[in-house]
Amino acid sequence: MSIREVIERGTEMPFILGIDGGATKTLAVVGDDTGRILGAGLAGPTNYQVTGIEMAMANLNSAVGTALGHAGVSVDKLDYAVFGLAGADFPVDFRNLTAGIQKLYPGLKFEIVNDTWVGFRSGTEENYGGVVIAGTGANFAAAAPDGRKITGRGMGYEWGGEGGAGDLIRSALHYAFRSNDGTGPKTRLEQVVLSLLDFPSYDDLSLYMYEVQGKFSKIYMKAEAIVPAVFQLANEGDEVCMDILINLGTAMGDVIGRMIRSLGSWQIPQDIVMVGSLFTKGVSPLLGDSFALSCHKFVPFARLKKPELEPAGGAYLMGLEKSNLPAKGEVRARAIAAIQEIDMPEV
Repeated sequence: MSIREVIERGTEMPFILGIDGGATKTLAVVGDDTGRILGAGLAGPTNYQVTGIEMAMANLNSAVGTALGHAGVSVDKLDYAVFGLAGADFPVDFRNLTAGIQKLYPGLKFEIVNDTWVGFRSGTEENYGGVVIAGTGANFAAAAPDGRKITGRGMGYEWGGEGGAGDLIRSALHYAFRSNDGTGPKTRLEQVVLSLLDFPSYDDLSLYMYEVQGKFSKIYMKAEAIVPAVFQLANEGDEVCMDILINLGTAMGDVIGRMIRSLGSWQIPQDIVMVGSLFTKGVSPLLGDSFALSCHKFVPFARLKKPELEPAGGAYLMGLEKSNLPAKGEVRARAIAAIQEIDMPEV
């Protein structure tokens, strides 16, 4: 819909803002009450546990401002906003994020949810099922037909989670070192890791990791190119890389499967949505295949689904629901089509 069409419909048209904010990037979309996405904005990360609250709010404001500008809508014309944010894990997180957003947008009606839930809505219009986020990190959530919900802690392996690019990188580094040291199976990761990270030897890489230990984000930023390399090497028959993907997929399926089991709803058909770059961009099927097998051990009638639109679009649809506006059927289909056609800005 053009800005002219927006004006012709009148000033009472409801506008909804949806945001998906993660540890790498933030996407905001603005739409009307019919499923038309009018504008989008992309900015840096808004996981304030990683960036700090000031940078998170600055990036959030940038993404929202760009989306509103493209839509020709001012913030005071928004009826509702849903912020799906990584890092919204504990009550203190919701308090901090609420204060930051209220400072940016006084008077705005909004809800903050963990980013798992906007990912869930991006893949299904049902109100029960499960979702796994496997991007920079990993998180899990599940809902039962009676409305009971579980959201994972999203804080990593030590908190009971597993998956995501960070864990894949850790495993790749682990086996690259063991291959070099003669304490594990040989893998082409031994050469690839040094080449990608631009270190002359494992002694030099080891010293660097020692100097930045406790600050894995520094290692991650340097090592993110390892992720596609693991998928590619697995496709080329590297057994260590194949096992890394199989084990990671199995672990993530185990977590979400047991989460749904704990709700007692495992015997009914339901959608499990697979969100994040590991699922959507990985060139080897091993991660998805092992995830599916693990899921079906616990939830035999699960339907595994990829997102139908960007999770920010899922946040927009949740905003429609919160405003008691239609968000299923034709409205959802229109949003899916619109978000695929929109010219997404670069971060």
